[in-house]
Amino acid sequence: MDSRLSVDVEKYIKSAIFTSQHWKLPDNRGSATDSKAGTIKKAAVIGGGTMGRGIAISCVRAGFETILIENDEKALTLASKELEITYARETKLGRMSEKDVERLRKMRKSIDLNDLSDVDLVIEAIFENMKLKKELLKKLDKICKSSCCFASNTSSLDFDELSSPLSDRSRLVGMHFFNPPHVIKVIEIVYGSYTSKEAVATAFNATNAMQKIGILVANCPSFMFNRLLGVYLHQAMKLVYQHGIYPKDIDRIMMSFGLLMGPMTMHDMNGIDVSARIKSEHGMPLSSIEEELLKRKRFGRKTGKGYYKYDKNGLKTDDPEVKEIIDRLSIGQNKQQRFFSELDIVNFLLYPMVNEGFLCLEDGIIERVEHIDLMFHYGFGWPSRHGGPMRWGEKFEGLTKIRETMRNWHAAEPDEFTYRLCEKFEHQSKI
Repeated sequence: MDSRLSVDVEKYIKSAIFTSQHWKLPDNRGSATDSKAGTIKKAAVIGGGTMGRGIAISCVRAGFETILIENDEKALTLASKELEITYARETKLGRMSEKDVERLRKMRKSIDLNDLSDVDLVIEAIFENMKLKKELLKKLDKICKSSCCFASNTSSLDFDELSSPLSDRSRLVGMHFFNPPHVIKVIEIVYGSYTSKEAVATAFNATNAMQKIGILVANCPSFMFNRLLGVYLHQAMKLVYQHGIYPKDIDRIMMSFGLLMGPMTMHDMNGIDVSARIKSEHGMPLSSIEEELLKRKRFGRKTGKGYYKYDKNGLKTDDPEVKEIIDRLSIGQNKQQRFFSELDIVNFLLYPMVNEGFLCLEDGIIERVEHIDLMFHYGFGWPSRHGGPMRWGEKFEGLTKIRETMRNWHAAEPDEFTYRLCEKFEHQSKI
């Protein structure tokens, strides 16, 4: 447990960890107490990108005999080189010993899916594309033994559709790792309409072996973490588009609040093009500023320029070109909302997240509100003094104040989805 935590927050987080382990599927479909997990001796990770490599490291550390699969020899060679870079960095940071590296180098690597005929767990971490993932699962269904559990690292795709190629759809469970997977302690364990209690239990078994914390989440667009994160990033973009506030100022304010990274830097890290695709899939329009950035191929860190520009080492600096775009295309000062302090900006970003958290609870996406905080505490670097966004809302702001403020925002912008109070929040006095 983090030594920086206050006694109250430490107790809160410990309780959340305890209850997360006592998971329960809806409609009496099964629970932690009546579900037998499959034995995992051999595990496979498909996809040697950033996520796949980190997941493979986690599998080896869990004691699983692990095989990493890539498309071709070129991709496999690149994955091997990147793994060595990771080993060197983690050793330098003191997060890996030479003995750990020696064990990790024994990880098998292959380009042949037929090598997976006897594995107990397959975690796919390929490109976030429904068609590609379904094609892969169809192949795995014919190759892997009937007792093998299939897990997907998808962060947003519909689970029920994803399971459709399988002869037994109950075998598929979600294991959404956070980046970097070998460092971050939480995993979203996602179930769909067909997911069996045995598959969920196996996912929790694997998560525990990795010394991570599993949090059960129901299938829904973007799942739980990205739903709240999406609201946060949407609000940050509104500050730019509707108020003309520069990315560096938004990031500075949120880092002063205690976050490890500001929302505009996060936009660049995630990919502005990726955010645009997700918005399109959900029928959300892009602002003229986003359209201009896409037009100029400013996709974020991966292209060396987004809301910031980046040098070859990934270090960011302000870009006058972005300032010019914002000055020209932003609405300027929104007449309906005015900010009188930096705290107003913090609240503008975070109040809708609290509402979205209660909506996830209302929709049955998550069983307990403290599990939201648990995920943000370990998966987002939320300030340790708060315990998470939901506890921050109750203890540091007050739910009544948040409700009243959001009612005013909704009256000013009735079409803004992030300001509509859910019924659960309307009648909530505490979390």
